[in-house]
Amino acid sequence: MLKVKSFNNNPFQENTYLLIEPDSKQCLIIDPGMSNQAEWMEVQQYMKENELTPNMVLLTHGHVDHLMGTGYIADTYGVKPFGPIEDIEKLPSAQMQGRLFGVTWEHEPALVSKNIKEGDSLQIGECKIDVLDIPGHSFHGLCYYLPQEKMLFSGDVLFFCSIGRSDFGPMMGGDGETLVEGIRCKLLSLPPDTTVYPGHGPETTIGQEIQCNPFF
Repeated sequence: MLKVKSFNNNPFQENTYLLIEPDSKQCLIIDPGMSNQAEWMEVQQYMKENELTPNMVLLTHGHVDHLMGTGYIADTYGVKPFGPIEDIEKLPSAQMQGRLFGVTWEHEPALVSKNIKEGDSLQIGECKIDVLDIPGHSFHGLCYYLPQEKMLFSGDVLFFCSIGRSDFGPMMGGDGETLVEGIRCKLLSLPPDTTVYPGHGPETTIGQEIQCNPFF
């Protein structure tokens, strides 16, 4: 059984996840948002204490709060991120986003080394990871679904009793109707006991969101 460890990072209180395969001590890092050395050291120390080796970094989308820490990982472990390159290319640069939102970081983010898109299938240990693309918060919002583990890493698509913001406007990929329709079609049909690990805020389940989310 895979283990999930979360860290809360940067001024946006973004969730960075380690998805851990206990037998091999391999881990996958989802949305490394560490904005400074102290935040990075907390993640690195946890990996060191638990003898973990990161073998993949996945981005859900190209908003800057989800990729600030990619440079630390690339420089320390030689692992560059995979993610939706088209989303990153359509969005303002990380530096411009920083100016727009008034945030800074201490280490230059790493470039995405491999494009990930809907329909791709990834692997951690014996577990398959399906890729779903739900635009509307950004141009491409990737969700990573592990059917064997009943886990969904939803990025900024689906939150506890909420959804991702679409009011940043078309420059940032915002489209509320497209976002809601994508969640209805692709996420709410997943098993109700699927645990959802969002990009911000507490975890939830698909069943809870069907019952309580005011957007549906």
